[in-house]
Amino acid sequence: MTENISLPTYYFGHVISVLKQSGIGIDQWLASQRLDLAKLLEADARVSVQQFDGLIKTVIENRGFEDLGLSVGKRLEIAHHGDFGLAILNSATLHQVLDFHVKFLPIRVPLIKLNYTIEGAQVNVELTDEHWHGSLHRAVIEAVMIAIVNMLHAIRFQDNSQLLIDVVKFDYTKPNYAQKYQSIKAAQLEFNKPNCSLFFSKQFLDKPLASADDFSFQRAILNCQNELNSYLQQNLNIEDRVSKLLKQDDGAALSLDDIAEKLYISKRSLHRFLEKEGTSFKRLLQKVKADRAVMLFQQGKTVTEVAVLLDYSDCANFRRAFKTWFGVAPKEWISKNRIKNATK
Repeated sequence: MTENISLPTYYFGHVISVLKQSGIGIDQWLASQRLDLAKLLEADARVSVQQFDGLIKTVIENRGFEDLGLSVGKRLEIAHHGDFGLAILNSATLHQVLDFHVKFLPIRVPLIKLNYTIEGAQVNVELTDEHWHGSLHRAVIEAVMIAIVNMLHAIRFQDNSQLLIDVVKFDYTKPNYAQKYQSIKAAQLEFNKPNCSLFFSKQFLDKPLASADDFSFQRAILNCQNELNSYLQQNLNIEDRVSKLLKQDDGAALSLDDIAEKLYISKRSLHRFLEKEGTSFKRLLQKVKADRAVMLFQQGKTVTEVAVLLDYSDCANFRRAFKTWFGVAPKEWISKNRIKNATK
């Protein structure tokens, strides 16, 4: 999954500063993954996930720098996030801040997803790690969680109140340097939990923010959207992602608009990305429906039942589509398939 993914070098300056303070030679560290500082400073510079993993493993496992993620996370304030931080500062409400994170976190930390739910009187903000394990998982989660906590605490409401975080939970064992976690501004910390999450009262969710400015927010959003489009185009196979979403839906109901919304890109951008990969939404949808039809017939479904399950308005439309896919009518395909199966 990650072999074609790359990460922005946006926060490497903070990692390097932490390592320098610990006396670790930066040039040698970077050279271990065929990198150099000049390359990292280039505009839009990125490193592969494999290079990133190698660099972090070298420091944590070979040099014993177990609290690297914690040390880096403590340095990350809202001013360090560029347009990402500007969008947050100019948001209208905390609700808007969280929606922004859900959509745009990949432009800063690919492979970490943020989602939130309202559970009774509390908001549950959950981080999901799609790649890292063991000490690397802990290091990445530490850095991301603390950065998010710092950003949330940088927010001020119009009534001069400040967000209070009730609990921060981690899905790993309490580390031997847990006393350093006190830098996380939360009433309570918990370890060995099913997931990584933080909780605060939903009373904060829709309170107006003091620094809200819609014009500045929209400008920042536009820049972040351009970054997201670039990330998707360079790092992800859009055809595979669209096919996966269509298969999850069995090709029954999702439209081009639905898929674009789920991928957080515009309909026009989705069309352009698929065109560059030599395909189209219609072609992918037809393939998913064709594969689904075959599976349903193999399960003994009738033509009428399959037409309904694939969301066709009538059987005639389904029969025409099926003949386009396979060159024969559904009943002829079923008859031939049964004969073939009987001879096996």
